[in-house]
This record gives sequence, C-alpha cells and structure tokens, in this order.
Amino acid sequence: MKKEITPEFLWHLNNVVLTFQIAIVTTIDDGGRVNAAPFGLVSPFCSSPENPQMLVSSNSMWHTSQNIESTKEFVINYAPYSLIEKVAKTGLMYSDGVNEIDKAGLTAIPALKVKPPRLEECFQHIECRLNQIIRPNESQNNFIGDVLSISINEELLNKGREEMLKIADPLLLFGMDISRFQGNYAGVGKATVYAPPKTEVE
Repeated sequence: MKKEITPEFLWHLNNVVLTFQIAIVTTIDDGGRVNAAPFGLVSPFCSSPENPQMLVSSNSMWHTSQNIESTKEFVINYAPYSLIEKVAKTGLMYSDGVNEIDKAGLTAIPALKVKPPRLEECFQHIECRLNQIIRPNESQNNFIGDVLSISINEELLNKGREEMLKIADPLLLFGMDISRFQGNYAGVGKATVYAPPKTEVE
C-alpha cells in the first residue's frame, strides 16, 4: 500500500528516504579569511565534459553563501566516514571570521586553480568558480559553479567501482535533528547517530 505525505520542514532529510554524500565546502571572504562548512545538497549540475558544473545549495544567511557571492570561488571536499566528528565540528555556528578548519583539526592544502583551500583528510576535491545563482526561495541560494579542477587520492585511481567505494568510504547523511545538530550518518556497511559535544563557540 502507498500513502501520500505532505512535505514538512527539512522534508528532504526527515520525511523521505534519501541519502546525501557529505562534503565540506571551503571558501574565503573579502579579507582572505577561510571558512569551511559541511553540506549535503551538493551534486553535479551539468554532466557534459565540455562544461562540467556543480550545484551547492546553501542557506542565504550562512557564511558560505556570503563568501561565494562575494569572492566567486569554492572547493567541494568529499569527506570519508572516519571524519564524522571533525565534519560535524565544522558545522557549528561560529562567528564570522573563525577558521573552522583549525577548530576541527583539519589540514588545509593549496587548491590547484582557486584561492579557497582543499582539505588533506578528504579523498576528493572539486574546485569551482561561480557561474550563476538560482534562488528558489528567500532563504536558499543554489550556487552553480563551473568546475576548474578535480583532484582525487591516488589510491582510488585504477580501481573497480566497488573497491573504490570501499576505500573512499564516503560519509553519508540521511536525517537531521537540527535543534541538537544531531545527524543520522552512514558509511559503507554502517550507520550511526552523532551530535558534536556541546561546546562554546566563538
């Protein structure tokens, strides 16, 4: 039997069965200060190899949104399941200008084509320059970025798809209690519920 449901707040996370591969998006502001935050609404927008593009969906009030609008560049860093605690820490609501990479104990490395850094601990990186912004509502920005560079851990190259997936072990999100910053996370063959410890943020 099938039953129709009505979309509610965070319907894409809590009303339906969808999984989202988590990426930490790095940006810089006008002063060159680095920002990092986790996102699940990240996907290819144009699959053409002649014009590859990525989509990142962000709340318009977040620092990531403000930085992309201002400096036009961003890096999508794909995180493995083993980074779950550090990924969650980058998602805390820090004050403007705080470096979440340092707070989470991650390692910034230079990007190849843009100013925001890549993250050493992530297995894959897609560097983008802003092409356009689609605003489906007042609080959401959908950033379409032209792909300038893709880099990936060498150990993942020349492997079968299943072996590549097992080695990368991407971090997946399939639910969220936003009031507690508690997410339902999964990896290859495993799942857990995790919320970062309650700490004072700057």
